[in-house]
Amino acid sequence: MDRLASKCAVITGAGSGIGRAAALQFAREGARLVLADHDGEAAERVAAETGGVAVRADVTQQDDMEKVAAAALERFGRIDALYANAGIAGGGSAHQITQAEWDKVIAVNLTGVWLSMRAVLPAMIEQQGGSIVTQASTGGLVGVAGIASYSAAKGGVIALTRQVAVEYGRNNIRANTICPGTVPTPLVTQTFRERGLDDGTLVDAARGYPLKRLGTPDEIAALALFLASDEAAWITGGTFTADGGYTAR
Repeated sequence: MDRLASKCAVITGAGSGIGRAAALQFAREGARLVLADHDGEAAERVAAETGGVAVRADVTQQDDMEKVAAAALERFGRIDALYANAGIAGGGSAHQITQAEWDKVIAVNLTGVWLSMRAVLPAMIEQQGGSIVTQASTGGLVGVAGIASYSAAKGGVIALTRQVAVEYGRNNIRANTICPGTVPTPLVTQTFRERGLDDGTLVDAARGYPLKRLGTPDEIAALALFLASDEAAWITGGTFTADGGYTAR
């Protein structure tokens, strides 16, 4: 298959979970990859699996994200796709969460997406084309108790992505958002355990989905691949749920 043949794709949060799954799928479809992660060793491992270029980068730092874009341009001469996948979990109700906790979640999950976009947009404008795929969440679409900062950040990602789709459509740049339901990535399972919940809680959570199971990293990555490819050439400004029917309940 060659849906991304000769295209350069930047993936943030590429060291594990959905980011790694996307890197593997993009590579199989011919993409030339730049893999960014705050864990440089994890990025290197995925680069070894995919033939990509690993860059240790913190998405909350403008200089780091500009370094990622520069690595893509130096190695491949262009940037055709961005999958702004990096994110962290965040708990706490609006009256309980500390400002430090709030600021951290907003910085990674919302500002990090903006800085990732900001870094790649000049190249996409110059070449008059590109696809930006952002990672939001069902938590940005429906109210969920106990995740005030996370919901605010993911709702912001949805709004920002729509705005970018409208503003840069004239440059043939597309922007779409994925809103996954619960996917038991290493980050999600670690977060559950940190909150004193065992793996059985994830099993219980699956019962709340019409399809009676949780998602997999590969299923979310497959949607990102489609949106990054030319198969989605007339799709922009969209918000796509991949949630086993959760938001349709």
